[in-house]
Amino acid sequence: MAIPKRFEESFADITALATRFGENEAAYLSSKYQEAEVRQDFLDKFWLALGWDIYHQEHPNPYEREVKIEKSVMVGDRGKRADYAFYTAPNFLQARFMAEAKKPSRQLENQYDCFQAMRYGWNSNTPLAVLTDFEQFIVLDSRYKPTVERSLSGILEKFHYTEFGDEEAFRKLYYLFSRESVGNNSLEKYVEGLKKAKGKKTAKAAPAVQIQPVGDTFLSELDVHRENLARAFKRSNNELDGEELTEITQRTLDRLVFIRFLEDKLVEPSDIIDRLGKKSGSPWRDFANEIPRLNQVYNGIIFKPHAILDSPNFAPNNKTFDEVLAWLSHKNSAYDFNSIPIHILGSIYERFLGKTIIVSDKRAKVEEKPEVRKAGGVYYTPEYIVRYIVENTIGKLVEGKTPDEIAKMRFADIACGSGSFLLGIFDYLIKYHVDWYSGGARTLLSARLRSSA
Repeated sequence: MAIPKRFEESFADITALATRFGENEAAYLSSKYQEAEVRQDFLDKFWLALGWDIYHQEHPNPYEREVKIEKSVMVGDRGKRADYAFYTAPNFLQARFMAEAKKPSRQLENQYDCFQAMRYGWNSNTPLAVLTDFEQFIVLDSRYKPTVERSLSGILEKFHYTEFGDEEAFRKLYYLFSRESVGNNSLEKYVEGLKKAKGKKTAKAAPAVQIQPVGDTFLSELDVHRENLARAFKRSNNELDGEELTEITQRTLDRLVFIRFLEDKLVEPSDIIDRLGKKSGSPWRDFANEIPRLNQVYNGIIFKPHAILDSPNFAPNNKTFDEVLAWLSHKNSAYDFNSIPIHILGSIYERFLGKTIIVSDKRAKVEEKPEVRKAGGVYYTPEYIVRYIVENTIGKLVEGKTPDEIAKMRFADIACGSGSFLLGIFDYLIKYHVDWYSGGARTLLSARLRSSA
């Protein structure tokens, strides 16, 4: 099936899909008809009809695919992956929107499914998210931190499959989610229109929920828990000075966040944080007992034994530690570390490192480091600037070189911070090697050799 290029073609293809669904509606709404089937029979074809390269015909390079399709992965009773992530060239690192698929037999407009789709969108830093079973197509606002209780209020648009054959209704959907429209920033223009409309209605009233990107929200909440944890550590261990308190508080949070990262990436098979306290009755004791195993597996500084933190006699206030665990617990959490772009995680960590804990008597508070305060804050290089600099430095340096020649090269960023440039270089080299082994770079090298002969 060729990728449609025009509205008329898309309308005809999706109308045909809707007709087919209607003719066999009872079978498709049966509980026996599964999500994997509706994706194959309808949703993949739906997105293809909107112009998306769903089968990677135009973008065979696995690192430059505009549609990333995940197999449904369930751990316990939770889905761990958005079903579709959509990208546009040249930036294949930042998704434009996410879509979550469900089987048609369920009532789609429910709190948890809407929350799940919004959660994928918010963590991926996309303005909108889609929830669909083909029978229904729901557009959700993913600019806000999602909660189960408020998820239904995030519904912005709803389409029923019977409307897909209505040209006027379909036109609205097409000019919002077709590949051509998304490439022309249709989603951003749509939410900008929402701001203007809301401003007219509530010019004098403050909105109940403010738009806050996932990185800013997570860092703000992380700072609150860091200060509370530092105070709890200080109350239980009054001899700790500011440097020690900064180190052990940061190490504790580093461990917990990294564990949650491993869970969301499916590296760790079970929900470690959720079951802390269920074995011994003490969450802190279970946490301490888990560290040696993790240190053996990951062998890094995060889980390396710490003289103060891992002492048998060290323990924080249980209530404070429980609050941190509840915040990071997977159950109904707004955060999904599998979806948060790596450059946003880098920005969070770099700003996190820019603060320290100041102590006086039994009190502790978080403040910016003096050098950060003097500089006016921590500055993190945006991903698109990293990509531009890497392409015009490392890109020109390795251009036309063979993998063996590149293997002899070394790349360093002495003041790397959270490593954004090193990650950018690694990503560029991966793509370069994929292109080389698929023939692109060798063709370039042959052409250069011929021109110099």
